[in-house]
Amino acid sequence: MNKCQLVRKDQQYWLKQANSQLSLTNVWDRFSENNSIEHLTVSNVLPYLTSMEADLAMLTWFDSLAIKGEIQLSVPNIDYFIQLWQSATWDNQDLLNADSNARKAFAGLWGGQQNCNPRNDNYQTNQHDIYKSGYNQARLKLLLERAGFCEIQIHVEGEQINANATKTMLRGERQISTHYDQIRPDHLNRYEFACEQLAGLTQEDQVLDLACGIGYGTLMLAKHTGAKVTGVDIEQAAIAHAKQHFNNENTTFSCQDAKLLDIAANTQDAVVSFETIEHVDFDQQLLDVFFKVLKPGGHLICSTPNQDVMPFDPVKFEFHLKHYTNRELVNMLRKSGFQKVTLFGQHDPVAGKVIAGSDGCFTVAVAVK
Repeated sequence: MNKCQLVRKDQQYWLKQANSQLSLTNVWDRFSENNSIEHLTVSNVLPYLTSMEADLAMLTWFDSLAIKGEIQLSVPNIDYFIQLWQSATWDNQDLLNADSNARKAFAGLWGGQQNCNPRNDNYQTNQHDIYKSGYNQARLKLLLERAGFCEIQIHVEGEQINANATKTMLRGERQISTHYDQIRPDHLNRYEFACEQLAGLTQEDQVLDLACGIGYGTLMLAKHTGAKVTGVDIEQAAIAHAKQHFNNENTTFSCQDAKLLDIAANTQDAVVSFETIEHVDFDQQLLDVFFKVLKPGGHLICSTPNQDVMPFDPVKFEFHLKHYTNRELVNMLRKSGFQKVTLFGQHDPVAGKVIAGSDGCFTVAVAVK
């Protein structure tokens, strides 16, 4: 019997603690079908994992769920047991009493540790019943958010924490969070660069942020430039998330297909679109759309992986269709009508700042109509 029992009933799974060694295989390797499970219940499993194991398990559980799939989690409330520990009486009598605050606190913090007494015949050296990590309301919420879950509801009931969360969109390369500190630095750096390039805009100006995802960049642009910024994405769940978590009086969000973009010609003072064209099979058409909606003199700021530095690999980049050399990118921009094109780059694929030059693993282009 494994510490994780995985029970399937139609598309509902129940993953719970049982009575022997918990292996990583039990926690995530059984989930071979991605995007298919409608409901997953995980009962008292996370404490038996290290912090990094729990992080990977949560990502795997997220990927296993269908869109609108739900996860239900329960874990011991470490805050409750810390308070119990601090109020406990530490004497021989309480240590011998299984119902004492001391014994309950110890079990709540470090597990029941059954069959762990080397003086007994049933002593087991695998030490299976030991907690490796602890959770309170804040940490469990963070773990769920980092994996991409939304609509998170957490209820604390004394010594137990119960949480429900929903997978509203595919993770893929999309950033899913409600806080900027959980967004990858290279993504934030591109938007910071755009804010610097567009610093001269005013509240009368219009900016289009196409493929805005959950809208964190749209809000950055609105806050730093003061302009009216429209965030557009093809995924309704992303737009709903943006409206809930990354909006202010200068942002507007719209779910649209870029090929059918409902933005009038010659109306935008700037267009921002990061890491987009490598995902679509209408790359030149998309650049034509950007040119069309821009006012004369308007700026396009876009980015894409640099084929010369980070060659396309369909296995490594499963969500991409191709990468572009700098020459290809510049030629495409000029074909759409852009006259002045300046290239910048990001050398670090995870935390790179945008700097002048064309030899980064990501190329950022600033083009003028």
